[in-house]
Amino acid sequence: MLLYRVFPYLRDARGNEPGHPLYANQAQGSGRWDNPGLYSAFYLAKSPEAAIGEAFGNLLTWTPAMFASPVLKGAERSLCAYDFDEAKSPLIDFDDPGVLCEREIRPTHVVICNRPRTQKLAAEIYGEGKWSGICWWSHHLPEWGLVVLFGAARLTVVGVEQVAGQAAFGDAAVALSKLCKGF
Repeated sequence: MLLYRVFPYLRDARGNEPGHPLYANQAQGSGRWDNPGLYSAFYLAKSPEAAIGEAFGNLLTWTPAMFASPVLKGAERSLCAYDFDEAKSPLIDFDDPGVLCEREIRPTHVVICNRPRTQKLAAEIYGEGKWSGICWWSHHLPEWGLVVLFGAARLTVVGVEQVAGQAAFGDAAVALSKLCKGF
């Protein structure tokens, strides 16, 4: 399975350094599935347009300036594709009604941004020891599938590309009704 994310990319960064495609930000704790005492959460999407939409969806207008990384000097926010073997590293799918019923979880418990609730749920899933991460849906567009992995060790980098000029960029902008200026 291919997974995607937009991240601040530095061409010369090594795997344990900010700017590398496999680097997981160590300043975690505010993400909906974060549990920094247990694992490094690695957020991805099941499609390039979902990764782009998640990265920039809260911006009213999309401009070339949004690609500059405010937290990593010289980095450009880029799109990375990763290979992930779900057969070897299973994910629990919260988009599956059977999974939600079995665990007595309402869809609203997954989609709303109630961090204490989702972080507790993620800690329980992680503690079971049989899941590599969680699948759920985007609050921007429910048809966009999202994934959080409990660490990035199971990923292989396929490639990194600029976001601008991607067909997925235009698709995400249209899907989210974004005004694009300067492209």
